[in-house]
Amino acid sequence: MKISSKELKKRAKQKLMGNYGLCVGAQLIVGAIMSVILIMVFFAVLVSAFISTGLIPGAGVHMKEFTMILIVVGIVSILMLIIVSLFTPGMFKIFLNISGDRPAKLSDLLYGFKNKPHKFIGLNFIIFLMMMIWAIPYYVVLAVAAVTNYIPVMVVLLIITYLLLLAGIMVTSLYVSQSMFIFVEAPEKGVFQCIRESAELMNGNKGSLFYLNLSFIGLVLLGYFSFGIAYLWIYPYMYATYTEYYKELKQEF
Repeated sequence: MKISSKELKKRAKQKLMGNYGLCVGAQLIVGAIMSVILIMVFFAVLVSAFISTGLIPGAGVHMKEFTMILIVVGIVSILMLIIVSLFTPGMFKIFLNISGDRPAKLSDLLYGFKNKPHKFIGLNFIIFLMMMIWAIPYYVVLAVAAVTNYIPVMVVLLIITYLLLLAGIMVTSLYVSQSMFIFVEAPEKGVFQCIRESAELMNGNKGSLFYLNLSFIGLVLLGYFSFGIAYLWIYPYMYATYTEYYKELKQEF
């Protein structure tokens, strides 16, 4: 990409002038919904742990209890995936409207519910499966390690497969990073078409997006040390910057 991250961030700040209230409000609504789901995940795991006699999941021969907890977490995770799949398009729509100097409103959050919701769910589900492919070696090793009481060689293999998982997810996320933008702008397109077009846009540009991601580390840490309060302003800034990145990417393609 020809344009610098600094210029993209400058554009994002300019576009957000007068729109921060809307963006913060949208973040609060989505954040509240996700918090409820995370609480559900916590209690689901807690209840499953009690049902499994309170023993440590995955320890030694207690594979039945470990499996029960994985199933419960899996069900709630699918629910989370569906909710995220339906609200994320709305967030993207808001920032695309702001970037294009079009009227943006809080009701745009429902964009994913009103425009082919099954396809937005399908897009995130396919991307999730692509990520999970990288997790297969890790979970296979994890299951074997649980049975063998985590002997040293299995611990080493766990570390290696975990690093492979992280690397695979990172590369895959870069390839599919623009698919939601593409889908929001043209919901009539197919799921795989959006993923393919995203991969084409990212061909030769993965390094620039990776660098842009790294440039936000300081702000992400600031949000963490502010007990999450600063994220209400940091996330809109990041969303707006990624939107400017997408627009620039399209122009250069």
